[in-house]
Amino acid sequence: MRRKIRRKLAHTAGIAGMIILVAATSCSNSECYDNQNSLPLAGFYSSTEDPKQISVDSLTILGIGAPGNSILQDSVRSLSQVYLPFRIDQESTTFEIKYLGGLPGLYRISDLITFNYEIVPMFVSTACGVVYYYKMKSIETTHNLIDSVTCPNGVITNANIENLRIYFKTESEEETE
Repeated sequence: MRRKIRRKLAHTAGIAGMIILVAATSCSNSECYDNQNSLPLAGFYSSTEDPKQISVDSLTILGIGAPGNSILQDSVRSLSQVYLPFRIDQESTTFEIKYLGGLPGLYRISDLITFNYEIVPMFVSTACGVVYYYKMKSIETTHNLIDSVTCPNGVITNANIENLRIYFKTESEEETE
């Protein structure tokens, strides 16, 4: 009788061990190592007829409405791209770009960009959970040094690509006007 109980316990322990092993290996797959953040990457371009990627000198970029109007970039030189994190608790996010160099800096010129979007939760898996996509509704901007802002795909996903384009007025444009 005792032998039967021992065999049953050993068999049950073996099954339990297998279940734990399967559960542990199924949770440690590589799908969650992929980019799970929908962090918008903005590239800077000239607003000429044939836009080229440019670097802008002496910028400070602030997230307006974030705690302390958070500084994303502070007095950066030669910036050609920047990550602009969107809020997931509201359907709009505003950034201020302050120009610190040349005449714009002297006159304390800055531009505001407001992104209005729909937050779309996307289920990835039970292991990874949900990511948020941002479906662009509209983009509003002041036009001191910014000509326009676009979201070429209309939606920001977790793909590691440039999602936004900010077109700046360049000196060559101002000379031709």
